[in-house]
Amino acid sequence: MKTKTQSTWGIFSCLFIVMLAVTSSCKKNAKLPPEESNEKTHAVTFKIKDFETIVTPLKAQSSRFKSASTTGSTTATQLLYHWNFDNGNADPTMALEEAAVIDYNSGKTDYSYVAGWPTSGKGISFKGAKEVLIKIPSSGIATLANLTFDVNSSGTGPRALLLSYSTDKGATFKNLTDTLHYPPNLTTSAKFVVEQSLQSINLLAAQSCWLKIALFSGNREGGNNYNESTGTFKMDNVKIMGTTDQSVLPDKLYYHIFDASTKLLVKAGTLNAKEKFNIVLPMGTYYLSLLSKNSGTPLLIPASVTDLRSLSVSNAFSEQSAAIFAVRDTFDVKESMERVLTMARIYSEVKFECTDAEGLDLVDSIQIKQQHKAFQYYPFATSSDEQDDKTILRIIPNFTSSSKNFVFNQFMGDVPENKTVSYELRIFRKGELMRTFELGSEIRNNVQLLFKGKLLDGASGSQGFQVVKNENWRDNIVVEY
Repeated sequence: MKTKTQSTWGIFSCLFIVMLAVTSSCKKNAKLPPEESNEKTHAVTFKIKDFETIVTPLKAQSSRFKSASTTGSTTATQLLYHWNFDNGNADPTMALEEAAVIDYNSGKTDYSYVAGWPTSGKGISFKGAKEVLIKIPSSGIATLANLTFDVNSSGTGPRALLLSYSTDKGATFKNLTDTLHYPPNLTTSAKFVVEQSLQSINLLAAQSCWLKIALFSGNREGGNNYNESTGTFKMDNVKIMGTTDQSVLPDKLYYHIFDASTKLLVKAGTLNAKEKFNIVLPMGTYYLSLLSKNSGTPLLIPASVTDLRSLSVSNAFSEQSAAIFAVRDTFDVKESMERVLTMARIYSEVKFECTDAEGLDLVDSIQIKQQHKAFQYYPFATSSDEQDDKTILRIIPNFTSSSKNFVFNQFMGDVPENKTVSYELRIFRKGELMRTFELGSEIRNNVQLLFKGKLLDGASGSQGFQVVKNENWRDNIVVEY
């Protein structure tokens, strides 16, 4: 009897110890109250100093150059929205406005991300989808040009689709095409490229445009039967082209915040430019990169930025009037705070003043190609990797007797010393190439560079130029040619 009692007490003792351990463990891992938690966050308000003097001139400058260039004006077709799904989400890779979405039954349709086209990337695959909606804001768009995307389906998936659009948020839809059928010999690994004009869509007074892809069985031709519930539909490389209305496009702010101890990215995003904006962060020390650009075309930033050294910025040379500002900051978060930031130009202005007495009115266009390597801006690193930018800046000069100038902005980054800039100019008159020559100089960012001379004839770029520097931005350089 005694032995049995002792055994019982031993069992209870063991159970009691286990319960204590579990209770202790639970208390140890319980979430701390907000005032004791290291994850307590604080609002950090960033304010841009002299905001109006930075942003307002950008918009004025952008509109001033409209008649001088098709790039960035309402007459140039450009990429407005792009989805490639390579990041494993349905966020747009490039977007004129952040509110653009791909809607598949409010996200309730079963979907996944699979190998796309190319197979090194990803595409989005819908299971049992009846329709897919692409919703884009109409703000900033002058006209729509065309929609392109790549599609295919599983053996039991849809093999036909119908494109339609709505400018009243889905109340009514109008067809863009007749039903489009997959090619009969299309394998499940190949892609059906859909290209559709959107020029018939009138966005006047519309707040948004919805593009609907309705899915149907299509021609099966001896293949598997259509299964509306389990058949899958894959889509990739969605692009919407059009022209922008620069007068209403907001300037963009791009921010990247890194943890100072780990050097890893904490937060990043794009905002419509405004004097103040807030970011919520836990206590700690951080590095900030902030950039501003006055264009609907985004800055060229790697799709995957993970740490300080992986952040680089560049801009396409084909953009004539892109004005880009930047600032870097280091700050400690201990409580809610406000940071006042001063942004500086990371581009320079290149101006041509033509001294020809006659003949300029016959100039149709000027094509400019940069001969130097494309500039890269590394906010927190130094790198020597240089890339070619083969894009061509095409200028329609519209010369008059009182206006014989044209201007473009050269993205430079923040360079500590002069860098070589070199340009090849091709002058077209009455549709024919009549002169090709090169010009160059050495400048930093935040500089005005003036080339002054005859556009239609005169000395070639190889014969040297007189360079005069005067303080204006940082320097004002005049090169006679």
